[in-house]
Amino acid sequence: MLLVEKYRLAFEIAPVPMLLVAGSGEIVLTNTHLNQLFEYDDEELIGQRVEVLVPKAIRSHHPKLRKKYDESPSKRGMGGNRDLVGMTRSGTAVPLELGLEQVVDDSGVMTMVVAIDIRQRKTHEDLLNLAMNAAASAMVMFDEQKGIAFVNKAAEALFGHREEDLLGKHIETLIPEHILLKRPDYVKEFMDVDEPSAMGAGRGLVALHRNGRHIPVEITLTPVVSPDGKMILSTINDLTERIEAAQIVEQKSKELEALNIELSHFANSASHDLKAPLSSISGLLSICLEDLADNNIEDVEEHLKTILDISRRSAEKVEGVLKIARAGREPILVEPVQFEQVIGETWTDISAGNDKKPDLILDMQHHRPIHTELPTLKVILENLLSNAIRYVDAAKPNPFIRIQSSTINGILHVTVSDNGIGISKENLNRVFEMFKRLDTRSGDGLGLTLVRKQLDRMGGTVSVKGAEGEGAEFTFTLPQGKEAA
Repeated sequence: MLLVEKYRLAFEIAPVPMLLVAGSGEIVLTNTHLNQLFEYDDEELIGQRVEVLVPKAIRSHHPKLRKKYDESPSKRGMGGNRDLVGMTRSGTAVPLELGLEQVVDDSGVMTMVVAIDIRQRKTHEDLLNLAMNAAASAMVMFDEQKGIAFVNKAAEALFGHREEDLLGKHIETLIPEHILLKRPDYVKEFMDVDEPSAMGAGRGLVALHRNGRHIPVEITLTPVVSPDGKMILSTINDLTERIEAAQIVEQKSKELEALNIELSHFANSASHDLKAPLSSISGLLSICLEDLADNNIEDVEEHLKTILDISRRSAEKVEGVLKIARAGREPILVEPVQFEQVIGETWTDISAGNDKKPDLILDMQHHRPIHTELPTLKVILENLLSNAIRYVDAAKPNPFIRIQSSTINGILHVTVSDNGIGISKENLNRVFEMFKRLDTRSGDGLGLTLVRKQLDRMGGTVSVKGAEGEGAEFTFTLPQGKEAA
């Protein structure tokens, strides 16, 4: 065979394993490197079919693959992104890269095969994959065609995809559509990086989860030069927990700021509203000492009664302040409550013995139980109804208090209105402030502050409307259903 003799010397001096295969699949020439790679003696493979060097599982199918190559021969590098395996005489599987080239002369058509042992490279690749899969950050590598070539375990967990479902897919699979529409060259920016660079920090960058959820991320892009060309390794960090933590800190900061304002207001008010009774007690005790010196026992007894009354009221005021301070720190205990029944009981408790109490009118648009915290609901109703009774307009012939309620989109809406003396425009924004007494009828200025604090705690709201001489209208809301807890 002229062709065999022509290539024999070239085979022997070649630094890589090589063999020559006839169109029939028969091995006609091998070199020493190939014999050693597959554990055969010199000339031992000559005359055998090339299928002896492939795994048993594909030997029956291999002739079809050879025929397909013969039908469209070309110089071809094989093995890129695929695992090709050769089988040694002892049955050891050897990962290979193969190069094929068809050669022709008067003796016929043959295929020259160059086989490169890539076991060491595969070992390094396996170790690299182990290291990348052990990384806490998600890693996705893509090629110049923007096709995904590698996905580590953290990326599988982050995006909800399996690696096999992403390999070969376009990188746009992991980018929300609205970003691509807004910035058509967005992905091109990935490929243009020439050195490691960060993306997304402080820019609201998001990635796309398999279920359509948007994931806030920051990305570091690292260019990698590989035998197959330039590739980009993207290291992706999920910012969800960081953003949530920042939001919690921001919320806590706002709460602390509000608390500081409230404490400042409390300190200013307490200097007057809690100090004044102590000054009165001190003055009365001084008078008592003088009366005792003059043996005026009856005056002493009268002054001591006054001191006791002042002390009790001051103690009640301190307890009211403590209730406001505790509001928001206690767990919410929701239960089914018969709203009309609670209104009736509360009305009886606060209006008993009052001959001039107004009429109570109920306009309830539902009769199902509501779901809320019963003690808190009672506190809210007691304060709103007590205020309405306190500000009755004696000049009007038919004083009344009306309670209306309805549930809209899972939210209980309750309005307590009256036709009393009303609230002046300048006082509308002050009624919920601690210690604010609007006139001589006002109580200690704590009731409505407590109402607002408890509704804030329950996730509800409270507002007020009114005008001088036209009555007042307080409306509060309370979540129902799952939101009630």
